[in-house]
Amino acid sequence: MIFDRLRRKKKPKGPSIRRSDFLRLKPLRNPMVEWERNKKGEINIIIPLKKIREKMRGAKKEKRRRPGILSKLFPEPEEKRIQLDEIGSVVWELCDGKRTVKEIIGYLHEKYKLLPRELEISLSNYLNSLVERRLVGFIVPEDLQMPLGKDKEEKT
Repeated sequence: MIFDRLRRKKKPKGPSIRRSDFLRLKPLRNPMVEWERNKKGEINIIIPLKKIREKMRGAKKEKRRRPGILSKLFPEPEEKRIQLDEIGSVVWELCDGKRTVKEIIGYLHEKYKLLPRELEISLSNYLNSLVERRLVGFIVPEDLQMPLGKDKEEKT
């Protein structure tokens, strides 16, 4: 019984996709997220927390509490910054919705002389982490998209 509480609940897995189909996806940066390049050429992603909190408060419609002493001493940050490394910055810039994952792998292979299979695995993990943080999404080619009414048409 105690061990049940210590175990973490497994996250539900999203839909699985074939490797060949994943390579055809086009990653696209979230247009709501701001970013800038620093002096070293690395990307800083800026996530505005104030807007997100206001939306959450509006959705929950919870009672307004008086600010406590801690909120006066330590004000909430208005934004969160994520600094990407050199390769992460290159990938971020390439996520423009025009290039496929396969083209990004080819570009990184040419520039950094890494093995394509290693790049594919690393890039898929990196893109998945960006998707989980809602910083990047994918444009799916039309031939991979399932029509919404397809199941209903087949049953009738």
